[in-house]
Amino acid sequence: KLTNSDRNKTTEIEYPGSIKDELYSRVASFFGENNFDKVKKSYVVVIGLGGVGSHVTNMLIRNGINKIKLIDFDYITLSSLNRSSVANLKHVGNSKANALREYLLSVCPWCDITAITDIFQGSNANILLSDNP
Repeated sequence: KLTNSDRNKTTEIEYPGSIKDELYSRVASFFGENNFDKVKKSYVVVIGLGGVGSHVTNMLIRNGINKIKLIDFDYITLSSLNRSSVANLKHVGNSKANALREYLLSVCPWCDITAITDIFQGSNANILLSDNP
């Protein structure tokens, strides 16, 4: 069973290992099983979820990273839709972090994804990066 929290609710979702095995089969064969285990156990923090960050995060999750923290202070606007890899009209007005988290969980619902809508700067870096990977 996998537990996924979505704001105020927690749901338990069961997925057969065969789904994940198939999804990650090419990546696992490229890296080898031992190295792919390291990839799956990695923890990545992505700061800035615009044109580059949204694309990078999308590929990280699709290639086996199971724990990601998303940080961006900004909200999706009509003028930013062309730079996001996942946002669409329904996301306008939502935070980039929450919209990306929603999308990523639709691709890989077993992943642990934290979304933070805040600006990353020296004065709050310790707080934003304080959790244990």
